[in-house]
Amino acid sequence: MEIPASLLMSSGTYAYVAVKASIHASDSAVFGLNDDEIKALVKRFSDYRKEVINGVLLKASPIEVVNALGQLGYRVVATTGEAEVIWTMQRDV
Repeated sequence: MEIPASLLMSSGTYAYVAVKASIHASDSAVFGLNDDEIKALVKRFSDYRKEVINGVLLKASPIEVVNALGQLGYRVVATTGEAEVIWTMQRDV
């Protein structure tokens, strides 16, 4: 069965990161950042720790982190959770 051209996704390449936190929290864990992105966020949020496996813990609310990642070219493509939420974010590479 051939997939109709109208259903094919673009051939772009994307990078994904995940932000995990409670909407009421004052810190957020971010996963999937490259070294340059970590440096950019550390300049903005100087209080951070790399104690999170495969990620970094920033002393900032999740909304502040999502907005900062938006300035780096990311956009939210999915969210899941209730007490603790994960924002999946995507940017073109």
